[in-house]
Amino acid sequence: MIEYILIVFHIIILVQCSYCPIKHIHSSTPTTGFIESPGYPSAYSAPLDCVFNITTAASNVIQLSFVTFDLASKNQLSDQCLDSYLLVVVVDRHGRQHVGERLCGTTVPSSINTMQSWMQVQFVTTSANNKHRGFRIQYRILSEAAIQEPISTLGEPIFSGCGGHSTPGQLSGEILSPGYPNTYPKNSTCNWLIRVEARQRIYIRIVHLHLAPTIAECERASLTIIDGYKHENYGTDRKESASETSEAKFCGSQLYYSEEGMKSYLSSANRIVVRLVTQEGPATSMIGEERIGFKIVWTAVEGLIGENGIDDGIVGGNGGAEACKDQFVCHGGQVCVEQGHGICASRSRLCIHSSLVCDGIHNCVEGDFSDEQHCYSREIITSAALGFSLIVLTMLVLETTTSSSIDKRKKSNGEWEIIVHTIFFDIIM
Repeated sequence: MIEYILIVFHIIILVQCSYCPIKHIHSSTPTTGFIESPGYPSAYSAPLDCVFNITTAASNVIQLSFVTFDLASKNQLSDQCLDSYLLVVVVDRHGRQHVGERLCGTTVPSSINTMQSWMQVQFVTTSANNKHRGFRIQYRILSEAAIQEPISTLGEPIFSGCGGHSTPGQLSGEILSPGYPNTYPKNSTCNWLIRVEARQRIYIRIVHLHLAPTIAECERASLTIIDGYKHENYGTDRKESASETSEAKFCGSQLYYSEEGMKSYLSSANRIVVRLVTQEGPATSMIGEERIGFKIVWTAVEGLIGENGIDDGIVGGNGGAEACKDQFVCHGGQVCVEQGHGICASRSRLCIHSSLVCDGIHNCVEGDFSDEQHCYSREIITSAALGFSLIVLTMLVLETTTSSSIDKRKKSNGEWEIIVHTIFFDIIM
């Protein structure tokens, strides 16, 4: 009899909840709007299980701001949100779900600013309470291009160059730590945003790194390269992905990253954040050394050519031939772990803009210098052509000058002859 009553009770709950279906909100262009608890601003009922599914195009991001928030407080015995709560789930671009904590009470939560294009808001009530009005939340869909780098904080005002961003259309560049190559500031967080076109990716190569005497001193100073679409500081992962590498952290010096490829990073999309975090300045033992801090070179990647000759995972899904049309394809080559034992692997073959060839900077992956090969021969040819042109120009100038001098001498001799004849004629007369 009791089991029958429980079954009937659950059926009644399902029937009562049926009037709160999933609400889908989608916009492929930037916009704004509001979501509200059922009956807002009147008190909400129970039981409820409402889901708001907000999506947009991959080129946009979603942000939430809480306008009004008035739910039942936490249970006094368990200190948990039980009677009513709000749950925000952020789905990142790898399909990983980031589930936030249950929100309840009357304190207005902080805004949730994401770099993702899919969010879910779930509202659950198990007990009716006529005292609470529910919630009103503003959602904003923005273009990812409008999102700037995180705020930087500089602990020592005497330094400059802490944070910044690339410019639209920029194909390569370098980032230096503040004070490089002599020192770096303490108590600082510097954020640099590198953003390229949506079809491109970003390759980063660490040219120099010396932040601390040992790799164990990450608290003194650390350099982190973060995928620009990584979801940070909100919720826990519901799905784990062992293959995802959304950031790379570096401490100590480049001596600890001696193997080829350890000092580089290739993004999965078109945004990267480079972050320097320091608590202390350089160690006393580092003072007077040749270079302190870091230097990074980055390159916009048009495509990535795999061993089978096609594009491997490039944003936009273009084939290698299409993505690298009229561009320069790095030769790649092989890197061998043990020379003479045949333990080798192929380097990644980046496809880069043709204007980056022979620009004096190695834009291909570590160990691949093909974009700067044969540039010396080009310089010789260019110098020879310029030298030859200069010689020809000099000869023309000399010839013109010589001809002009001869004409002047002839003219001068003729004038003297006229003067002599005139004087002679006057004497006779």
